[in-house]
Amino acid sequence: MNLTPTRRDALVLGGGLAGGAVLSTFLRQEGRGGSSGPGGRKAGKDLEYVWLSAHRNLPLFVENDHPALKVAADELGVSVTIAGPDGVDKPGLVDAIEKTTARKPAGMMVVGWDESLLIAPINKAIAAGIPVVCVDADVPKSKRYAFIGTDWTEIGVRQAEAMVKALNGRTGTVALLGLIDQNIDVLAFAGFRSVAEKAGLTVLQPEHDDGKQDVATRKAAALLQREKTLVGMAGFDSESGPGIGQAIKEAGRAGQVIATCVDTSRQHLRLLKDGVLTACVGQNRELFTYMGVKVLHDIVHSPFQFTADERALGRTPVPVNFNTGTFTVTRDTVDRFLK
Repeated sequence: MNLTPTRRDALVLGGGLAGGAVLSTFLRQEGRGGSSGPGGRKAGKDLEYVWLSAHRNLPLFVENDHPALKVAADELGVSVTIAGPDGVDKPGLVDAIEKTTARKPAGMMVVGWDESLLIAPINKAIAAGIPVVCVDADVPKSKRYAFIGTDWTEIGVRQAEAMVKALNGRTGTVALLGLIDQNIDVLAFAGFRSVAEKAGLTVLQPEHDDGKQDVATRKAAALLQREKTLVGMAGFDSESGPGIGQAIKEAGRAGQVIATCVDTSRQHLRLLKDGVLTACVGQNRELFTYMGVKVLHDIVHSPFQFTADERALGRTPVPVNFNTGTFTVTRDTVDRFLK
């Protein structure tokens, strides 16, 4: 993930919320908060839930996740606040979680950019009586209540299945690009290998593209020149696919090198329609962000809390894992998504 914009079509959620110009009107950035914890009964705008992420205004978030927060806030009649650093600043995210904990909101949703760095601040929030759930990317070794998001192993499996089908029996070398220090990407790489290697493909060690489209383009171009038996490339962050697509276009290799990726922004879909990408695996981002608010609200108002130290006893009032699913867009269906 990076500052390079990722564009997609207008988002339609629920009663027809259009993605785009909704954030500043409905969501406060780093505002005041209510004070409630698990089992609390505050209601209305005094009940504040905070969504926290590094690169909080990444276009991918602004166009998908932020509008979903507004939908949930309107439905429940609560306040939702966005917090976190503007860039890929992991220490800044830790600081934002700690500052949010100090003002005691009703609950927190954390995008788990760095599993090791975020365990301590999440556990500190839980100890302070603030329920925390992870959305999009998990921190499973923390004491967070639940993870709501995508099964990233499935993202890898779906990409490999699409690539194997497109190769139609051809074998050779396949390259992977993504954020190699992110646990979710590591899971996706493993899922990809589990299918691709059984099909006789040789999968290279993943290349780190820093979540930046220009870096992904540069890395993909180098692979296209260096790997003489390259038959496929797969991308695992929001900027990998456009970077891979640009490199393939510049090399005149569209249709020769099969390319798949995660996410379905307009840029991804255009490359798919133009025959540069073969398949895009989408996440239901709006759904897992919307569900993050709902799950926190359920925790705060749950009747299934019998003692003051539920968490210490290993009890939780909500399911631990919510898999919000994936979908694959191909050239056969891309026009329906572009609409």
